[in-house]
Amino acid sequence: MNDQRTDFELLRGFARHGDQLAFASVVRRHLDLVYGTAVRKVEDQGAAEEVAQNVFAALARKAWQFASNDSLPAWLHRTALLEARRWLRGELRRRRREQSAAELGTTMKTPDEQPALRALVPLLDEALLSLREADRAALLLRYYESQPLREVGASLGVAEDAAQKRVAGALEKLARFFQRRGFKTVTGAVAAASLQQAASSAPTAVAAAVTQAAAQLTPPTLLGFAALLSRFASLTKTQAAALCVVIAATPLAWQWNEARAAGKEAIAMQSGLETSGAQEERLSREIDRLLAESARLSGALTEATQAQIRDEAALRKFETLAARIRSLLTDSNYRWPEDLPYVRIPKSVLKELDLQAMFRSSGTVSEPASEILGMTAEERLVTERALGNYWNGVKSLMAARAY
Repeated sequence: MNDQRTDFELLRGFARHGDQLAFASVVRRHLDLVYGTAVRKVEDQGAAEEVAQNVFAALARKAWQFASNDSLPAWLHRTALLEARRWLRGELRRRRREQSAAELGTTMKTPDEQPALRALVPLLDEALLSLREADRAALLLRYYESQPLREVGASLGVAEDAAQKRVAGALEKLARFFQRRGFKTVTGAVAAASLQQAASSAPTAVAAAVTQAAAQLTPPTLLGFAALLSRFASLTKTQAAALCVVIAATPLAWQWNEARAAGKEAIAMQSGLETSGAQEERLSREIDRLLAESARLSGALTEATQAQIRDEAALRKFETLAARIRSLLTDSNYRWPEDLPYVRIPKSVLKELDLQAMFRSSGTVSEPASEILGMTAEERLVTERALGNYWNGVKSLMAARAY
């Protein structure tokens, strides 16, 4: 009957109503998991039975703490490991390790033809603890409690297909754990085989002893409530009245402590907000400075790019003009074009040039100079105006005796 209920429902019945049958059902359901874990660690049947009894005694004390979404197999596995380590620290040092190893080999009946799997067994519990709780619970239910995938899915609150995917994914993670430890050839199938090999069923005598011990356990909430009622009944009227006053004042004291703690927390939060505000203001100023610097650098980069474009255009223009002049100078049918900004004066003419006669002090340009330089009427006018202004300035300076 109780086996049809979930672990949470069974523990709730035990914690609220002291249902011993419900707790015994939980023990029978997960005894192989706890006992097998204990055997792997303590390597002794009697010690494993003691560890299992201690684990279920701890479960009885903490049954009221479990919620509907908690994984009981994962909790039992972790608690069994802790209890086994505690037992080893106190007892196993006084035993011969060779004898313990022999007993472990007899108990687990490990086949000699599988040494590779035996090498993985000592790391199994560490590998299981590295998984998430849901993945660990899926493997524990599937391999240590030999539950079909349908029941595994029911325990995890998922469908059978989802439970199968969960088990397969957890096996792959287990294989990667072993690969990181140096077992490079381990696959998901090998991990599953190691789990099956490490699984141990509790002997009938052990199961009966642990179940009988569990049947005598009582939820701590019921024990505490019964003791409280008996103690309260033995009080005098004055003591009962004083106790009622204390009970009535307890919520007020709790609220006062809560308010005091909230005040301290508010002060701490206010201080933190002020510090955060100052830091935010400093960061804002730094951001503004960086933005201004970025804008300046961007402008400088734009100007440099434009200057480079202008220089490249001038260079191309100069190269084109130089190439044209070179072609003109080497052309046998030489004729200097009128559209060039330069003139070509033959060497024979240069010897006969009288520049002083060509540019008079009045600023006018003679006809031969204008013809040699290839000036147009507009260019000659501009040149004579510039020369006239120059000579007028010179004459002014001479008149002022400053020249």
